[in-house]
Amino acid sequence: MSKTAVVPEAVREIERKYEAPAEQEVPALGGLPGVVGEPVHDSIQLSATYFDTADYRLLAEKITLRKREGGDDAGWHMKLPAGQDTRTEIQLPPDESTDVPSPLSSLIRAIIRGHDLVPVALIITDRERTRLNGENGVLLAEVVSDTVIACKADGSGESTWQEVEVEQGAGGQDLADAIETVLLDAGLERSASPSKLKRALGTSVTPYVGPEITTGKASNPRILLRNYLIEQLRALVAADLGTRRADDEAVHDFRVAARRIRSALQSYAGHSPKTDDLITDLRWIGGKFGDARDVEVQWERLVERLGEIDEMPEREAVRARIDEFFSARGETAQETALEALDSERYTTLLDRLDEYVGDLEFDTVAHRVGKKASARELAHTLRHLAHKVGKRVDHVFDADTRAERDERMHRARKGAKRMKYAIEVMEPVSKSRAKRALKHFSHFQDVLGEHQDSVVAQHHLLEIAAEQEHTSLTSFGLGMAYRRELEIADGQSTLLRKTWKEAVKSASSLW
Repeated sequence: MSKTAVVPEAVREIERKYEAPAEQEVPALGGLPGVVGEPVHDSIQLSATYFDTADYRLLAEKITLRKREGGDDAGWHMKLPAGQDTRTEIQLPPDESTDVPSPLSSLIRAIIRGHDLVPVALIITDRERTRLNGENGVLLAEVVSDTVIACKADGSGESTWQEVEVEQGAGGQDLADAIETVLLDAGLERSASPSKLKRALGTSVTPYVGPEITTGKASNPRILLRNYLIEQLRALVAADLGTRRADDEAVHDFRVAARRIRSALQSYAGHSPKTDDLITDLRWIGGKFGDARDVEVQWERLVERLGEIDEMPEREAVRARIDEFFSARGETAQETALEALDSERYTTLLDRLDEYVGDLEFDTVAHRVGKKASARELAHTLRHLAHKVGKRVDHVFDADTRAERDERMHRARKGAKRMKYAIEVMEPVSKSRAKRALKHFSHFQDVLGEHQDSVVAQHHLLEIAAEQEHTSLTSFGLGMAYRRELEIADGQSTLLRKTWKEAVKSASSLW
């Protein structure tokens, strides 16, 4: 099976939950704005087995996974947090298996880390459902009163309660607010429990939680680095899930998080076998995503370029050649990225990052072994990075050829990215100065990034033009696009020195 084959469909669910006293009935809901006709009532019974790891890793991430029987949506459900009162629900049809379907378990591989998904609770719900419809029978909102009987998977800890849920439909937030007013006036209260599963398991369950953000003196280097790494590790795992779901920008977000972690370790953690191995594996996983991101960026770029060039011959045929080129490479690149995410090397990397961050020993900064770290040492490291980037920028102007210039600008770009991420680590020490510096560095990176994208586009255009069995006119059109990319790269190179001086001047206030 292709790694890109199965991406379960998802729907956005906006739902509010309310505590209801025993035997509490839902108050009358007539006369609400936009509702046409009388509310429609019915009753159903639902039974659901909930799954998690033995140490409740999904619960810790506010993810629920269940197999439901009964109702009009029987089957497998996974709910992912997506903001206040909002979740993304992924559904698969019912089957006879008691094992979690692989399209669902693979989505959360970075969270469960090889741990088995096992039944953790059984919840039976007697549901009284009220549907509020608008014109032409459009569902505006659904209000349900649930009598819940729940126990743990081993049958222990049985509990019973009643709750009311309001699921927002086409009526939007205004109708949901109107319903809430009616419920609160009737004595109901917003529920503090995020899910039925959390309430069923009770307070005796302590989910596994990875390294947590810590508070402390803002200038403490160990805390600065540790908190930054934790934030980026969380971003990496979130982008992992997004990549598996083919979300927009997930590939980009994954590469950025991996690069930020690697750069922070390179800049501030010093040399040791442990950090060197982490850096190697982070470079490896980032590289596996390189082609996938390249396809996203370059395909869009070259299509846009066609629209900018006047009097291009056989424009649609040229567009077809570009689409054909990137379509084939895109599927292969996506498979490469997903294969890396499914590898043991990647899962082990996540565990090793958790372990490293969990007991971070911050005794070296910028390879100064055996020297106690301080905020001043962080500043010295940043100044050292600025010196290195400055030399790379100067070397660009010593290049004898365009190709040599492009290669040296790419090296300056990599150094500038590392310096930018180093500033991000230091941001809590001086937020206003760091934000000003990051603003200038973002502009500097934009210049370097546009230059590099143009250089890569040139290579792709030459590859496309070299393919056989195409007309000379479409090849000529590709040549026009190539010429335009050369002009863009030349233009960006003229901005290099000015934008670097602005960036380094702003950053110098940090040291």
